[in-house]
Amino acid sequence: MIFEFIIFLLIGAVAGLLAGMFGVGGGALIVPSLIFTLNYFNIGDPWVNHIAIATSLATIIGTSLSSSYIHNKNKNIQWNILKKMVLGCMIGTLSGSYITPYIPGFWLKWIFIVFLIYVSSKFILQTNKVSNNQIDKNLSLNNSIFVFAGILIGLFAALVGVGGGILVVPFLQRCGVDIRKAIGTSAAFTVPVAIGGSIGYIVAGWNNPQLPNYCLGFIYLPAALVIMLTSIPMAKVGVQLAQKLSIKKLIKFFGIFLLLLATKLIIS
Repeated sequence: MIFEFIIFLLIGAVAGLLAGMFGVGGGALIVPSLIFTLNYFNIGDPWVNHIAIATSLATIIGTSLSSSYIHNKNKNIQWNILKKMVLGCMIGTLSGSYITPYIPGFWLKWIFIVFLIYVSSKFILQTNKVSNNQIDKNLSLNNSIFVFAGILIGLFAALVGVGGGILVVPFLQRCGVDIRKAIGTSAAFTVPVAIGGSIGYIVAGWNNPQLPNYCLGFIYLPAALVIMLTSIPMAKVGVQLAQKLSIKKLIKFFGIFLLLLATKLIIS
């Protein structure tokens, strides 16, 4: 039990740091780590994948709230954009959940990998021509663009099972939003996504007799609570690191992060 506790603490620390720095939920790290850990300790079979995803979503609520609070204090959340994107995301997530069974998972995975490689290369190569005085151009864009983007991001996130933050940051950057504000808005964007997903998994796993003890639906509470012990404070550290880094370095690090994620998906 102590070894299990330590593993969950380490998972939370790294996930929280990534969430704070890059405005992502951390699910890309938490889910595979939980699957490995739960399998190692023989917890939750045959529902390990469901438990890992549900537990990850539950921890992302705390992490995203923590990082969003600091980003908001630093005035890095574009609330006018966020409201429109969240509205679209709700539509997209519901649609994605409905059509997922009809699309081969193999193709979805490789579409997402190609997308990550393309976006990461753009971020890494962009560092030589980015200015620290980047100007927000989003105010000149039509409001419907952000709603439509939220629909596509919610749809894609539901199909591939990855948090929308990985897609929100590149989109907002493309619109001319400063990288720090893109990351802050992305962090806030993951909160309603994680809450909605957690509720869905609680309902879906309610009264399932095959689930292990201490589960709330599919959420494995010991893992969720322990991960949040380190992910929440480390998310604050991640935000402060992002605030101190130069724009060029922050963009480059985000590109490297996406490239590493694509590599993990290729070998998994």
